[in-house]
Amino acid sequence: ADAETIARLRSREPHSVVVSARTGAGVDHLRELVVGGRPHPDVQVDVLVPFDRGDLVSRVHSTGEVLGTEHVAEGTHLQARVRGDLAAELEPFATSAV
Repeated sequence: ADAETIARLRSREPHSVVVSARTGAGVDHLRELVVGGRPHPDVQVDVLVPFDRGDLVSRVHSTGEVLGTEHVAEGTHLQARVRGDLAAELEPFATSAV
């Protein structure tokens, strides 16, 4: 869009973010806003989840903040920040005190 159209849209929607799919302009700013606006889970875990509990690994990835991951012979070693309810489910798989 031309500069005049963008200015008019911004005046009508002051909390909008202008992004160009063609040039990529504004994408970094949008990414910062999205990441900054996400809630950060408050419980840090260090767990070794057996491969047959892939459901837990999936939940950590979808609802938590993964800090590190490694696949070892015994399962998936995860270091992450998660909500309290998920931390309680992961407790049996804890590898060390965090």
